[in-house]
Amino acid sequence: MEQLKVIFVDDDIHLGDFVSNILESEYNYKVHFQNTTIGIKPIIEDFAPDVIILDVEIGDQNGIETAKDILTRHPQIPILFVSSHSEEELITRGIDVGGNAYIPKPLSIPILVSYIKRFTSNIPVEQSLIISDYRLELESNNLYYKNRLLKKLSYFEKNALEILIQNPNQIVSKEQLAEKLWGHSLEKRNIASIQNTLSKLRNLINQNKSIKIDTVRGVGYLLVV
Repeated sequence: MEQLKVIFVDDDIHLGDFVSNILESEYNYKVHFQNTTIGIKPIIEDFAPDVIILDVEIGDQNGIETAKDILTRHPQIPILFVSSHSEEELITRGIDVGGNAYIPKPLSIPILVSYIKRFTSNIPVEQSLIISDYRLELESNNLYYKNRLLKKLSYFEKNALEILIQNPNQIVSKEQLAEKLWGHSLEKRNIASIQNTLSKLRNLINQNKSIKIDTVRGVGYLLVV
């Protein structure tokens, strides 16, 4: 079986060596560790990682801004943030730029590995979903309207729209969205990210007046077709 490839970026060299050794020796992952974001772009191109683990603060470098830049070039690569900071605003920013998870330090290796497995699993999915004149390509995250590309969606936009399209004219609860986006039950810190994601989707599907996303106050959202 081909080794799963991980890039781990953290300014704590001892932590980096510790995590890298365990992932390589116990899970048979191929790990590239570095303690700076300098030179990360060519490394990503050359190493072709399946997942990137990124500290929110790497010395005086901003991991969230780095992730934002990475995702404009490689939107298909899952990014897992790690941090000793637990401020709600920081977590929301990390998720809003496209991060797949925010894992607190001190790191639990089993929890870290469970997130790696979740976001790198190769579960077969339908190639595309179609509703009205919209087509969502599930592998590329591209959203089309009348065969015209509207946008390459972020991970959260794609997954939120996917569950809405799969449940037309049915209420999709915030709990369902949280399970789809994060793999766990709804937490207070996630609500702002859900609202922000749905707002972006509304702006994208305003080309066709026969389809809209309604808010069901206190419950969730409804894709009206």
